[in-house]
Amino acid sequence: MEKKKRAVKVKKSIKKPNIKKTKVKEEKSPKDNKLKVRNNKKKTLFMIIGGAVVVVIAGMILTYNIMLGAVDKNNGQTKEFLIEEGSSLGGITDALKENNLIKNETAFKIYVKLTGKSNDLKAGYYSLSQKLPASEIVKSLVKGGTSKTTSITIKEGLDLNRIGNEFEKKGIFTKAEFLKEIKDNADYYRKNYDFLSSVPKDREYILEGYLFADTYNVYVKAVPRDIITKMLDRFDQEYTDEYKKRTKEMGKTIDEIVTMASVVEREGILDSELPTIAGVFYNRLDKGMMLQSCATLQYIYKDYQFSFTESQKSIDSPYNTYKYTGLPAGPISNFRASALKAALYPEKTKYIYFCTKNDGTGASAFAETLDQHEKNIQKYSGNWD
Repeated sequence: MEKKKRAVKVKKSIKKPNIKKTKVKEEKSPKDNKLKVRNNKKKTLFMIIGGAVVVVIAGMILTYNIMLGAVDKNNGQTKEFLIEEGSSLGGITDALKENNLIKNETAFKIYVKLTGKSNDLKAGYYSLSQKLPASEIVKSLVKGGTSKTTSITIKEGLDLNRIGNEFEKKGIFTKAEFLKEIKDNADYYRKNYDFLSSVPKDREYILEGYLFADTYNVYVKAVPRDIITKMLDRFDQEYTDEYKKRTKEMGKTIDEIVTMASVVEREGILDSELPTIAGVFYNRLDKGMMLQSCATLQYIYKDYQFSFTESQKSIDSPYNTYKYTGLPAGPISNFRASALKAALYPEKTKYIYFCTKNDGTGASAFAETLDQHEKNIQKYSGNWD
């Protein structure tokens, strides 16, 4: 028997259409767009600020370096100046700026502090040029200047010409350099020393009478200003607040007291007699009499001769106390401390005349009347030759 064939069902595979899936972009809200714009603006702002900061810092560094550079790279001429013992960084900086050796004081101070050299700068006498940058100047200050010193004694009773001679003899500097410093820089000294305020501006030498007699230690290469300031500082110490108060009580100026002290100095020898001599001169001023001080003629003629002719006494000069009443036009010399005290605290007497005995004791003979005075002259004039 034939077997029946089974019908086989063939399943046909039906291909599904190839449909590509695409992502649908989500639309951002206006709020999100604003946020993005804001973030972009912030980034731009930060970039601008950052760039500006870089430029500013770079500019500051450049400016700072320029300010620390040499004042004049082509100028090798040296400036000589003194750094006193115990000077502060500010004082040292002032000295450098005064000599035009640095461009900017603040920049120099910052540099010294940043390099840790503030306490390493040494006193001494320096000779530096404008071609040196701040870094080299600091190296020189750390190394130290000339420390060799010498002493000089400036005696009382000397005018500026004779004081200048003393410096020249010692080989420190010339008289011409000394006088030029005083004459050319009157405003500097007036500005820095209050006691000079009453000195008339038309005076040839503002410091006549104010350079105090004493012994000074100075650097061998010192310049006039270095020593002059020492001498003025010494005067400032001597003219105390008590003396200033006394000056006002007397109705005088400091310059008038200094002028009287200089005349007393030149006329007297013994410290014990100086108040009496000052008293004589004040008595004569009160009576409207001329001082008739030979010392003022010596100042005029630059000659320490003992006596003068009548013709010499008639010279027309504001310092001639044989021709004009009142004090001479200004101080005629420096003086010792006792002469200054005598000018401020004169002895009260009735004396209006005196003359030197010239007997080797240094004493003077005082008189209340012209008759007494003439007798004293007759008695002691034999010693004057």
